[in-house]
Amino acid sequence: MIIKSKKVFTPNATSDLLVASTIKILKKKSDILDLGCGTGFVGLTICKNSRFKNNYYFSDISLKAIALCKKNAKKNNIKIEAKIGGILRPWKNKKFDIIVESVSGIAQKVAKVSPWYTNNIPCDCGEDGTLLVNKVLKKSANYLKKNGKIIFPIVSFSNKKKILRIAKKYFKKVKLITSKDWPLPKSMYSKSKLLNQLKKKGIINFKTKYGLILYTSDIYIAY
Repeated sequence: MIIKSKKVFTPNATSDLLVASTIKILKKKSDILDLGCGTGFVGLTICKNSRFKNNYYFSDISLKAIALCKKNAKKNNIKIEAKIGGILRPWKNKKFDIIVESVSGIAQKVAKVSPWYTNNIPCDCGEDGTLLVNKVLKKSANYLKKNGKIIFPIVSFSNKKKILRIAKKYFKKVKLITSKDWPLPKSMYSKSKLLNQLKKKGIINFKTKYGLILYTSDIYIAY
């Protein structure tokens, strides 16, 4: 069980997809970093469902998130190392087998009208949602062991092409693991005009089907 807080990002459907994708690619005991961990849901759920006795590390820019992550680890009797800090700064001279990237990655204007970033939860990811993700992709290769991998989501409420362009610049191989469409939260339909404007500008993308607005979560692996 994971304790949640209104002041820390609440895991969503993309978080579940990220967990399932990571478990799928794990082939050996690994040092795993949950980067942008929030409640710790991703890393802790991987731990509870992995057949390997991995070592788990967590970091987030939010002090409240790290405190809650530690509380959740203790509640689930999972030994972890958790540090506060932006991007990969807390992990100087440390390398990992797997980095699971969970930093905010949707366009700023979408974040402000979404149910995911209420109560002043930070989402400083830029106009097109690529700012933090691309910072991670540019630096993460230096924090991976030989044959190490980074697993990261791209939500279609960001500029997917721009993120993939950076990923392919810094990694030899970038592969799609899985993709899934989700219905837009009902509370966001009143902002459909804004969403259409952002889509027209090429900042975000989404589908419409049977009167529903669908956004997409893609999970990628890079190495």
